[in-house]
Amino acid sequence: MAISILAIALTLTIGPTLSSFAVLRDAKVIDVGESMAQGRLDEIRQLNFDDIGVVGGSPNGVLPATQVRTVQGIAYNVAVQIDWVGSGATDSGYNISGSGADGVDGQPDFGRNYKWVQVSVQPVDLSIDPLLFSTAITPDYISSGSDTLGTVVVELRKHEPVGSPSAANDWPSLYLVPVAGGAITPTSGTGEDSQTFEGLTPSLGGGAYRVRLGSTLADIAGDGWRVHPSDLVSFTDQVEATAGRTVTVSLTIYKEVSLRVELEGAVVPGGIPEPIERASLIVGYLGRYAVVDDDDQVAPGVWNINQFDGNPLIPGEYTLQIDAPGYVPYGATTVEVTEDYPLVTLRVEQIELDIATNNTAEMTFEVRGPDGQPVRGALVNVLSDGYGPLVQTTDANGVVRFNLPVGSKSSPTILVQSPYGHDELTHATGPIVVWGTETLQITTPSQHGLLVFVQGQYGYFQFLPFGSGANWSAPVLPNANGTVSAALPANGLGNDWLVRKVCWADNEVVAETAINVAPNGTTSTWGAAAPPCLP
Repeated sequence: MAISILAIALTLTIGPTLSSFAVLRDAKVIDVGESMAQGRLDEIRQLNFDDIGVVGGSPNGVLPATQVRTVQGIAYNVAVQIDWVGSGATDSGYNISGSGADGVDGQPDFGRNYKWVQVSVQPVDLSIDPLLFSTAITPDYISSGSDTLGTVVVELRKHEPVGSPSAANDWPSLYLVPVAGGAITPTSGTGEDSQTFEGLTPSLGGGAYRVRLGSTLADIAGDGWRVHPSDLVSFTDQVEATAGRTVTVSLTIYKEVSLRVELEGAVVPGGIPEPIERASLIVGYLGRYAVVDDDDQVAPGVWNINQFDGNPLIPGEYTLQIDAPGYVPYGATTVEVTEDYPLVTLRVEQIELDIATNNTAEMTFEVRGPDGQPVRGALVNVLSDGYGPLVQTTDANGVVRFNLPVGSKSSPTILVQSPYGHDELTHATGPIVVWGTETLQITTPSQHGLLVFVQGQYGYFQFLPFGSGANWSAPVLPNANGTVSAALPANGLGNDWLVRKVCWADNEVVAETAINVAPNGTTSTWGAAAPPCLP
């Protein structure tokens, strides 16, 4: 009898207990499933808008339609469904309300703007019903108002580092110029700081549009303004029209300035200052230097400087140095060109040189890279207690020339700095007695490899760590032989670098590829098979 009663009691107890265990398990499964669904939505939100879609679906994307994930010993099916949605006729039945259902106030909704993401999570054993989570994800761009045409907005910025700003309404008119075909004028904002081009065909003429201040590709100047050369070198002046999108690009403009340098010798007792006809003027800007010889004088002792590094003079700070036989070298001085820009665009600088107590001799320094080739654009600093410092940038033959005082105490130290990653070189010269030439060879740093670019006539090269997402290097300028070397560090990504060749004539990339650069002084060569550039 007792055993029967116990059996009945156990039966009455075990049923609810097992039921409680099942409820607890289901609650755990639901809790984990909800966390998984929410986590999957968060993962999807981190993707680029264009990548949000199921592989092979519409919209197409990078996400698998289904996958199995195991958490705490339980396997779950995780399914993803993504649809285009909007308030237009092309949606999937979802109506995203609001002023302009593309997330932009005041714009009509053209449909297919949002993506509706639904995540379903269910245990593989089907012990509970699917858990459904959904959300609308907005595009990270503004619609152009068409599924097939694009819109470009160009925002202008003025380069006005000194003086008073130009008038608020002083802006040039812009054009978008394709490689082939006629120029396009703005649909709104003409002559303003922000100009809009609507109804653009993507890749018209085979590539990006160029933002110009006139109707041809050569019109980088107009209405008294110029496109800043840094925007040309970095290709900021080029913009792709993308179907269905509004793309915004910023362009920097400036007004040309000029510098007049008038050079005289020191006044001797009873005499008058005389212009110095035999002299070299070294002009520096942002770490680069250009030599203007006496052949460039417009009058005895007078230079009119309207260009620097091949570009019309940009307003800003410049340094001036002067070498003249028989005179003390004139160290760098800084001038604003011009202080009253843009009201005044001409700066006149008068310089007087002191007669040297000792004679001077012309010294030539040739800078060569680890490959023995001349290095263009290297900084050569002449350091001396008696004068200077003097600094120049090597020309296309890797050469600089200085007129330096002669004498037993004239033993300057030469510091060479490469713009392309080579080791810095410090070289002590002996006493300067007569005219002479010295070769200065820079080396490859430890754990670096040497990448030699070849056949660069009428163009330049650039490099970028492969996959880094960083900006391209500044132009790597070839020497007179069309060759230039860069010392690049080893890294943990296989030492791959992305390299490219650009032609000056139309500022076009003609070759781009990845190349492996080995460390420890190993030399690699690139560019021989790249298309040539024309003058």
